[in-house]
Formats: sequence, C-alpha cells, structure tokens
Amino acid sequence: MDVLWSYVSPTRISQPATLKGKAVRHLTETSINRVVRAFAAWKLLLLLVAVASPGPGYDTSTGIFFDQYRTSGSDSWLARAVEHVVLRLTRWDAFYFTTSSERGHLYEQEWAFSWLLSRVTSVVANVLFSFLPLSSIVKHALAGILIAHISHYFAVTTLYRLIHAIAPTTEARKSQLAFTTACLHILSPAGLFLSAPYGEATFALFNFLGLLCYARAIQNRFETFADAYQVDAFWTLGAGIWFALASTIRSNGLLSGIVFAWDVLATLPRLQHILRNRDKEQLTRLFATIAAGTILAIGFAFPQALAYNEYCTGASGSASRPWCQTFPPSIYSFVQEHYWNVGFLRYWTLSNLPLFALAFPIGWIMVDTALPSLFQAHHINRVVNGSCGADRKLQPYPPIPDTREEKVFQYLLPRLALPQIILVGMAATSFHCQILNRIASGYPLWYFILALELCINNGGSWRDEGLGQRTQGMFRLLGNYDRIPFAKPEWTVRGMVVYAIVQGGLYASFLPPA
Repeated sequence: MDVLWSYVSPTRISQPATLKGKAVRHLTETSINRVVRAFAAWKLLLLLVAVASPGPGYDTSTGIFFDQYRTSGSDSWLARAVEHVVLRLTRWDAFYFTTSSERGHLYEQEWAFSWLLSRVTSVVANVLFSFLPLSSIVKHALAGILIAHISHYFAVTTLYRLIHAIAPTTEARKSQLAFTTACLHILSPAGLFLSAPYGEATFALFNFLGLLCYARAIQNRFETFADAYQVDAFWTLGAGIWFALASTIRSNGLLSGIVFAWDVLATLPRLQHILRNRDKEQLTRLFATIAAGTILAIGFAFPQALAYNEYCTGASGSASRPWCQTFPPSIYSFVQEHYWNVGFLRYWTLSNLPLFALAFPIGWIMVDTALPSLFQAHHINRVVNGSCGADRKLQPYPPIPDTREEKVFQYLLPRLALPQIILVGMAATSFHCQILNRIASGYPLWYFILALELCINNGGSWRDEGLGQRTQGMFRLLGNYDRIPFAKPEWTVRGMVVYAIVQGGLYASFLPPA
C-alpha cells in the first residue's frame, strides 16, 4: 500500500522526483513509463476492491443470467474463479453491453448502448477467448473488460501526448504537466466504470485521439512552410474520423464537433474575400473542416440508420414504432425518453436531490475550469509558460502571444472549454445527472487545469525541474468567477481517490450510484 500511495499522493503526482544532470533528461524520456506503473497499480487496487465486495450483490440478475449459460465444460474451479471476477464487473449497464455483444441488439432499448462497441466486443470474444473453458456470456463480458482496460491505457498515454504537445512551456514543465494530467485521468471519478464492460474508456480514447489530431492540425495552421495547409487538412480529417468513432460509443461525442463549427463560423466573415481571391490554402482548410464535421455526423447517424432499417422498413416494419414518424427519426432520443424518462427538467424531482448533490462537485470543477479557459486563455497561457511575473505595463490587453506554441495554445483552450460547459448544462437539465461523474472522464480540460494547479505552488509559482527556480504567477486559476475560494487541488485529488474506491465497492455489489 505504501508503494501505491507513493503514486496516488498529490505531492508525488504534481512534483515528480527532482533529479540533476543526465537524470533530468532520463526523467523526461521515461516519465510516461511512470504513468504506466501508476495505471497498473490503480487498476489492481480497484480490481481488489471489486473482488472483495461481499455477497452476491443487491441485484442478483447478473448471477442468474450467468447460471443460465453455464455448461458442464464451464464448471471447473478456474472457470468459477474467472466468473467471480467478471461477475463483479458486470453490473448495471454492463449487463446490456454484454448481452448485446453475445446475441446482438435484440430489444429496442438496447440501442441506447453502443452498437459498434458491442460488435467489437463480440469479435474479440469469439476470436481471442473461444478456446477458454468459460460460458459464452462470460467470454463476452471478459472481452468487454479487456477492451475497457486497453482503451483506458491508451487514453492515458494519448492524453499525456496531447498535453505535452500543446503546453507552451519548457520541456521539463511539459513533462510535468503531461505526467500530472495523465495521472489525474487514471484517478478519474469514473473509477471502476473505466474497467468494466462500459463505453466510457473507449469514448475517452477516441475523443482524446480526435483532440490530438485537431491539435496537430492547428499547429500546422500556424506554420509557414509551403504545404502546411495540406498537413492541416489531413489532421483535421483525422480528427473528424476519431470524433465520429467516439460518437458511435456515446452520443455526447457529437459535442466534439463544436470545434469544427467554431472554425467554420470564424471563417464566414472572411469567406467573400477568400472566394474572391481564390485563396487555395483557406479554401482547403474550410473544406477539410466541413468534411470532418460531415464525417462526425455520419458516425453519429450510422447506428441509428441501422435501427431505422430494422424497425421502420420492410414488410414487418411499416413504421410500427412511434420514433419512426419523427424527424429526424432518432432511436437514441426515443429510448432515452421512453425507457429512462430522460428529458428537459424531468429529473428535477425531490427524490433525485441526492443524485444532484453527488454530481455537483465534478460539475462545479468542470465549469470552474472551463470558464477561465473560455474567457481568459491568455492568462492561463502566461501561467503555463511562466511569464506571469513579467512586466506587462507596455503590453496590450489581452497580451499578444509571443510564440507559435502560445498562439496554438490560446486557440485551442476555448474550443476545449465550450463542449465541457455544454455537457454540464445538459447533465443539469436534460439527463440523469449522476452519470456526469463517469462521462466527465472523456474531457481533458478539467484534468489539465487541475494539473496546472497542482504543478504551481501556493501563490501561483512554478518550480522548474532540477533548478529550484520559481516563476511568480498572478492568481489562482480556479475559483475566479464566483469569488468563493476553490478547494485546494490536493483535497480535490483525495476526494477523487476516495470516491472512486467507495464507488467501486458499491458498483461491485450492484448498488448505486451508477
């Protein structure tokens, strides 16, 4: 436990060991390896919490369902041991993901759970686990667990690379910020949901990959070499593909398309000038952005088109379901409203007040990190690059970015903030608010701002790796807009750890929150 605590300690997370000389370079090169070790330790702890959960669970439906699939070949002690672990992780919506993987989407409400993820899980179960002496349903659940772990691992490493790529600061600080942000994603309040047969880990991976591609596109947008606009277009299309995949996992992936809409709207005032001058570079970027948004829309619509073909066409269909007659005919919207009573202010009942209280901390953090990023990106830029203490008397306000890295950073930050704010607004008004604790795992901005708070000392000072130098900052990033002091970031991390562990034990026992 002492080893594990050394990884999850806020002090250890925000300030990796100070080394000198060649050791500093070694730390920069291998810090992502330390992230991997932290990932393995945290996953092991959560797995132990789940396995140690007592009793059959509050709801025994998973156990009953597993018993129906048990055969004589899957009754060995090894099969029983694996089934015990898998059973603890197949709770709540994981039940739907697993059954849809095993036999396809049989019932209408199952279309609320990713068609793509179910198909991938089915392939993995049939290819990799076909030889195991396990029942069919356990194989599919085990495949979902494997995909969740692999997705979360690559999501962590992708987030590390994203932050390292966009932070406009020194190499040592880039590594420190990337390391801290990646560790915070490991310790996400989503907890065991990132290990279970759910879509959260896969969504986070695809969304982070999309954002990394988009960041590469913007980096090339501020380059001056001849073919930069073509590289920009290539990365923009890549971002659209990853966002499309994310939207097939969770419908809130559609919010990632805000970055494309923002870019198109920003181009409209100059569109007449661009067309008149036949500006090849600007037109290429505009068409690539529109194409990326179209790809995202297709990814969102494709599973719904499959459902429409199944329920609303053919001899047996003839538009038999109510949603077939709506425009657009969205099975997602219908099943959420019909089976889970999702809708504007429908969750605003006195009995749901504890669930709003449960979602409030993460919602608060997401809003409180997004607002400065949306309206004061220039200040966060100065905090990151360590120039807050510089003399600004002769500089305009807001200060003009000095380097290409700073321009890219200030360009990206508001575009990362807006989807996060909208997500919180939707959670507060239009769907089951408590799931914000797990779907927040796919949005990198709040991790980054919290990591920045951990990496700067009280009063807003940076400590450079191995040099002991301090760069003075202006004021805290969090708690700016409400004049209520934000909780110390160390306490926020401790709260995340405690919540994830407690929630893991409750989840394994089939108890809320889910």
